[in-house]
Amino acid sequence: MIKIILFSSIGLLCLMGEVQAQVQKGTRYWGATINSNGQTNSQKFDSPYESDNKVINISPSLQTGWFFKENTMFGVGLSPSISFFRLKSNLVGTEIKSGYNGLAVNLTPYIRRYKALSSKWLLYVHSGVSLSYVRGKDFQGDESSFENGYGVGLGIVPGVAYRLTPRFWLETDVSVFNLNLSYLNFNDNNNVSFQTGLRSEIQQYFTVRAAWYIQKSN
Repeated sequence: MIKIILFSSIGLLCLMGEVQAQVQKGTRYWGATINSNGQTNSQKFDSPYESDNKVINISPSLQTGWFFKENTMFGVGLSPSISFFRLKSNLVGTEIKSGYNGLAVNLTPYIRRYKALSSKWLLYVHSGVSLSYVRGKDFQGDESSFENGYGVGLGIVPGVAYRLTPRFWLETDVSVFNLNLSYLNFNDNNNVSFQTGLRSEIQQYFTVRAAWYIQKSN
């Protein structure tokens, strides 16, 4: 059903050729967002053992693009993802620290096709190819080890943009309808995955992005 809905929306965009363009050729585009989450947990047991752990994930994203024709943009996105995990345990006065640092950098050339719903609302389909570099560090005490990897992916996701001012817009990718095919080589493992937008948490369906559409001066 998800595939049917997604491909139907793409087909409708291709057929709606008579809708008047809302984004002119030559317009420059900038978009940015940041997501973060984390948690802290402390445990104490009846035995002389205590543990504290912290998890932090930060995922900023920057996109830029150029409309090479009306309602069609070519762009590039840069989206690093940083994660930290820390575990501190104490057993009979002996403290042990361990953890993990993770970094993934995604570079995504993309094409985005727009169609106007009204003077303030635009519907779009965003399709891109992601190139990823992944680096991880495990450590315990004074010992540490590193792993490097890479990945490639192909993704398609529809979205909606709303104009607040002539230049400033708010956008959301409707990830409940997305399709994503990816390959990851990391830590001596090869992983191929195919995903739709079905998620376990409703807040993962939408990501609000601030965007600027700057038309060229005549």
